[in-house]
Amino acid sequence: MQDSISDIGRRRCRLWIYCLVVLVGYALGPPSVSAQDRPVAPESASPIHISADRLVSDTAQRTAEFIGNVKVVQGTTTITADRMKLSYKKGDGASTGQPGADSIDTIEATGHVRIALDNRVALGEKAVYTTSDRKLVLSGPGAQITSGLDVIEGGTITFFRESGKVEMVGQVKAIIRSDQRGLN
Repeated sequence: MQDSISDIGRRRCRLWIYCLVVLVGYALGPPSVSAQDRPVAPESASPIHISADRLVSDTAQRTAEFIGNVKVVQGTTTITADRMKLSYKKGDGASTGQPGADSIDTIEATGHVRIALDNRVALGEKAVYTTSDRKLVLSGPGAQITSGLDVIEGGTITFFRESGKVEMVGQVKAIIRSDQRGLN
């Protein structure tokens, strides 16, 4: 039964992917809007299309993992990776509005991770989002963010959703065009 998903499991997967798409959208956000002024994208109501070679849901371990050629599309946002694992914890339902509903703990995408939103693209070998500190960490050789013609890369790129801060460490390199506004 581990390879099959119940209706509850399907709803949880949809919720997880929805949260991932929304969170990445907030992290990469529009270039001209500050983190606290970002509106919820109208496409957040768009259907989420997920494809993968395989899906393994393990209710006992509270995980769901999409494996092989993972692609998540919602509106103009596309996320691709070799694998995407969602881990959840038993919750009080505060985040979902459903009493006793589980909540997402971490979302981890690995292998050729690509997050595309409008004219911005984030690349890395691994992306991990943790809900407790609302942090998205993109890492691996060649981890980079491209916005228009601007490119910045580093070994690890961390987005702090709460403050809107971005931190890059490990051989940071940037190409900023003088006629562009930059990565913000």
